[in-house]
Formats: sequence, C-alpha cells, structure tokens
Amino acid sequence: MGKRDKQIIIGIAAVALLMMGILFFMEKNSGSSSTAIVSIDGKEVMQLDLQNSNNQIIDLKEYGVNVVLEIKDHQIRFLSSDCPDQVCIHFGLIDHEPQSAVCMPNRVAVTIVGS
Repeated sequence: MGKRDKQIIIGIAAVALLMMGILFFMEKNSGSSSTAIVSIDGKEVMQLDLQNSNNQIIDLKEYGVNVVLEIKDHQIRFLSSDCPDQVCIHFGLIDHEPQSAVCMPNRVAVTIVGS
C-alpha cells in the first residue's frame, strides 16, 4: 500500500467521522421540542407535544379507524391496527423530524415536526 492509498483511506475515515458527528449532534438537538401530527385521510386530527406528553394510549376509533397509538418516553408509535399487513406497527417509536409512520390501509399518518 503506497503513501497515496494511505492518504485516501485517512481522508475517507475523516469524512465518515465528521458525518457521524454531524448526525449525532443533529439527533441530540432535534428532540428538544418535537410535535407529532396525526392525520387521517390527509386531514390533521391532532397535534401532540411529545416533550410535554405523559405516557398514554390514544384510540382513533372516534375518527372512524381502528388504530391505536402509544406515546411512551416522549416517543410515539402505532400500537395496534386492523390492517392486514401490520407494516405500520413495525415502524417502531419515532420522536424527531423528519420521521413519520403511516398505516396506508387506514389512511393514518403520524409525522414528527420540529419547533
């Protein structure tokens, strides 16, 4: 391995470390005031301030969909849904912009927006 090859490898490693540092800094600061916007069929039905919300279960039956959301440790997720594939359940917990989770069969979207 020549001198030039070593310089290229060191340069790539430095750029990778810089990118990781930037992503870590952005993620650490992005959760400071996150709001979850819940939409059904493209219409916003509620906004939830995740940083000031207690752990809770939110049933969306009153909006005509069999979907249950859970806020836990200032994060939100689909807890249950009557959709056949259950992809929305596997999104897991989300808590910072630009994350979102969607249940396509029920037309329910949860989108995180910052301050």
